[in-house]
Amino acid sequence: MKKLFKEHDLAKLVLGMLILVVVLTWIIPNGSFGTGAAFTSGTIQRIGLVHIFYGITYALQNYSIQVVFILFVGIFYGVVSKTDGYKRLVERLAKFGKGKEVVFAIVIAFVTAVLTSILTTSYVLLLFMPFLMHILRKMNFNKLSAFVCTVGAMLVGVLGATYGTEGALSLITYLGYGGSDVTIQTELLVRFGILLLAFILYSFFLVNYLKKDAKKDKKEETKENDILVLGEVKNKKAKIWPIASILIITFILAILGFVDWYGNFKIEIFNTFHDWFMNLAIGDFKIFNAIAGENLEALGYDLATAFGTWYLFNYTVVIAIVTLFIGLFSNMKFNEFLSNVGEGFKSVIKPLALMTLAYTVFVFLYWSPIVPTIVNALGTTFNPFIATLQAFIGSIFNTDLGYLGYSLSYFIGSFTGTEGNVVYLIYTTIYGLVMFITPISMFLIFGLSYLDIPYKKWLSYIWKFVVAMLVILLLIFALLTYL
Repeated sequence: MKKLFKEHDLAKLVLGMLILVVVLTWIIPNGSFGTGAAFTSGTIQRIGLVHIFYGITYALQNYSIQVVFILFVGIFYGVVSKTDGYKRLVERLAKFGKGKEVVFAIVIAFVTAVLTSILTTSYVLLLFMPFLMHILRKMNFNKLSAFVCTVGAMLVGVLGATYGTEGALSLITYLGYGGSDVTIQTELLVRFGILLLAFILYSFFLVNYLKKDAKKDKKEETKENDILVLGEVKNKKAKIWPIASILIITFILAILGFVDWYGNFKIEIFNTFHDWFMNLAIGDFKIFNAIAGENLEALGYDLATAFGTWYLFNYTVVIAIVTLFIGLFSNMKFNEFLSNVGEGFKSVIKPLALMTLAYTVFVFLYWSPIVPTIVNALGTTFNPFIATLQAFIGSIFNTDLGYLGYSLSYFIGSFTGTEGNVVYLIYTTIYGLVMFITPISMFLIFGLSYLDIPYKKWLSYIWKFVVAMLVILLLIFALLTYL
């Protein structure tokens, strides 16, 4: 068994999860919850060979926006990382962080966790993770440390979801179908508290790991194919400010575009500005409406929306434009630009392949809904510990919290009052906790496969945090339920 998972363990585990779900569809009948949490048992819907191959296509179709976004993240760094301005910027920031590595790491992790917690689509932060990783690697952080400070911190934000993350918002919508009255404000202070507790505990393990790594005589060897190692700066006088400005602007756009300003904070200025800007016209011709992409009759809805209501593909367009801009104004020859685009594409092929397989697991659960059957078998009366187990099992097999909420909407939504609030809290936080360990966790897949970090190495680092956090959460759930 050890030899089996010695190399490419993450890929094998993702495939293992896919095979496990296929096998379970041959054993467990599908099921569904209806009005009043009434359970209906269906027939066994077996996933066969044809379903497996079609499922991959179906996953690519349904999650094409996320796939294309990750592809453009790779392309962006394939281009920008070849510019001397970017290399000098990384060197400058790494030099600034020298001597205060622990503080630097904690600040990066804190900002990342908080932003993940409040952005409506946390995927956008993946654009900045390689940049932070480049800086940390230049500061002699090993790859696991760089991962922990960046993508790992995103998982803390998913665990402590407050105003954001697409999963929590979708969960609220679906629970409403089942009669729940929970909103984004439900147990908000508790969720902020969980975010803070999770970050403190996470930082404790991070600092201990950094101190142990600093005492090692021999640092992690740098491989030739280490994606975080940048080439030498050819032009020592290359300007930093153009690349720095681009990164700052794209970061600001991420904040403006993916914080729900009106829904969460009743800030109307961005909606008002958007309406004014998009309606600027010469005669009857609306200039910016036409350029950005006006509402087409075949679509029936706007794609160019106001800040706070952006879609992931809106930001993908920004990345594409920025990448072309960098290529044009960095004296990069066209053939060189295409070669760099190709290198960036290759850097995310493995993450995309594994993410697609993980999405395929979701497809199988959609076609053969066995999770409701498992949840029903565990019990339908409220108990915070049973609910935690149900949420844990459901999250292990679901990369999408929104769909988990959809499949269990009439069951979870049937709980009201204190019970309803606690159940909502359980599903959001336990889902976030499970994303630290399940092999089909999207951010985990991206980070580990992008950096070529073995899953076993990550698990040996994070398991104590997961166990400790689970104990804390169970205590919180019990106190909220019984006091």
